[in-house]
Amino acid sequence: MTEDINLRFSHLKEKMVDPKFQHNEGLSNEVGYWIFDYPADQELEVRKQIAKISDSPLASRVNLRVFDIYDVMMKLLRKQEEYTGADPIPILENIEKKQGFDVLIEQINNILEMSENNNLIVQYIQSRLPEQCIVFLDGLGKVYPIIRAHKILNTMHQVLDKNPVVMFYPGNYDEMSLRAFGEVKDQNYYRAFRID
Repeated sequence: MTEDINLRFSHLKEKMVDPKFQHNEGLSNEVGYWIFDYPADQELEVRKQIAKISDSPLASRVNLRVFDIYDVMMKLLRKQEEYTGADPIPILENIEKKQGFDVLIEQINNILEMSENNNLIVQYIQSRLPEQCIVFLDGLGKVYPIIRAHKILNTMHQVLDKNPVVMFYPGNYDEMSLRAFGEVKDQNYYRAFRID
């Protein structure tokens, strides 16, 4: 399976240097959103490959920006201390302990304004992008089920529509729906193209 991942990363790198890919051309008026799905047991290999691309000359050539959604979520949660005067992490841990994981998920989604098109994750990413670049989103397995991939994609494509976005997804995508870890159906999502 590692060999298959390596072949797919080679294909991705070929796409990245294609001007049509860089400028979202030839997509029948669709936004350039791509999903690189992979078996969850290949997570470490995928991280290694993303790091290799990030440290290569290709990254500067195409102006690559990589966002780990887990890291973004944690930065945004910690930033709440500026507004509340208290570290939100112990408060959220206490909520989980006393009220359960479902309430914790709801609280985090409320803090991050995930039901809004221009939620805090989208704002964070958008504010760090130059005019022309390629965006990689990873870390989805680390935030599941707190933040769902389809939620990020559905809100982001309303705001971020000029740059190609590649989401690395631990699961399956059949260009109709996402299945986290190949088992749990996440949600229908049909606006993205699959990186073969």
